[in-house]
Amino acid sequence: MKIEKFDYDSLHSTPWHKHASGQLYWLSHGILVIETTSVQWTVTPGSLGWFPADVSHRAWVPAGVKGQSLYLEPGFCSSFPTHPGVYGADAFVMAILERLCREGDFSSPTEYQRHLLKLLGFEIAGGPDLPLQLTLPVDRRARNVANALLKNPACALDQTQLAQQWGLSVRSLSRLFTQQTGLSFSQWRQQAKVVTSLQWVLAGLPVSEVALRSGYSNVSAYIDVFRRRFGKTPGQFQT
Repeated sequence: MKIEKFDYDSLHSTPWHKHASGQLYWLSHGILVIETTSVQWTVTPGSLGWFPADVSHRAWVPAGVKGQSLYLEPGFCSSFPTHPGVYGADAFVMAILERLCREGDFSSPTEYQRHLLKLLGFEIAGGPDLPLQLTLPVDRRARNVANALLKNPACALDQTQLAQQWGLSVRSLSRLFTQQTGLSFSQWRQQAKVVTSLQWVLAGLPVSEVALRSGYSNVSAYIDVFRRRFGKTPGQFQT
């Protein structure tokens, strides 16, 4: 068991990799985009990410990010979720993490540390996933469309043009997104826009500019979609 701090500049990225241990990670500043073979998360301060051992993932940093990772041997992960996710980090969870970090030496965990880890796992597993997840299509052609929209949420191409660009019929593109993400193509595209916009919201950009970068010409429409997804307006999210 070990703890590591990380401090990455803008546009830093990691290749696909996995760990033999479980990984718990949280941010003090910035935003981190994490991707598995089927899901993407946008991790922000106030949230806590978790990967069980041997889950392939990669990451990239839209803007500078600082945080910490706690790596747990499989024997200490029994109370943690069996699947990766991003969870709320309330004051109690952060107090447990602070106490664990204060203990310092993880080379031979004490009984006290073991109890803290077990409690931490139960708290995380018992909490709801945060709405920071975006399911990705598995089909290669549909994933190409998804990646293009995540890279440029303000893309002006419509569904027909995107399907043609990647060698799909409109019907096939619609079917693949519905089957593999649980959302219609238009629903997924809207969610991709609002999740991607978090990087600019947290950077402190004016909401009007964030809306424009996210492909919304109507600021009110963007704010409404953001509120429905995250439970607060972009302005409230920045404070």
